[in-house]
Amino acid sequence: MSRLEDELRNALRREEPPEGFAARVLARAAATPEPRRAGAWTRVTRWFRAPVFARAAMACALCLAVVLGVHYEQRQQLERVRGEAAKRQLLLALRVTGSSLRAVHDKVHELSAGYSDAQ
Repeated sequence: MSRLEDELRNALRREEPPEGFAARVLARAAATPEPRRAGAWTRVTRWFRAPVFARAAMACALCLAVVLGVHYEQRQQLERVRGEAAKRQLLLALRVTGSSLRAVHDKVHELSAGYSDAQ
């Protein structure tokens, strides 16, 4: 066997713990207080303990988000109104074009009927 394997086997061999090891571990575990968990109220109060600059920056970011949201909604509403107006104009143009085509069709039909009667 190689020297590395021998050293590894020696390093990983099982050893019995010293006398009183288990008692010392249990005593230390009992003496250590349990860590407190941060509750919802702690998270809320952390906001008030933050530096003034951080609170102001967060408030400005929130205001900016609200203003941009309102602006975006107004632009969407304006585009919707413009689109509906364009739709109404298109429908009117199609009605006018349809009536004009109907008049031309009737005139052509009338002329062609008069032409076929003349022959």
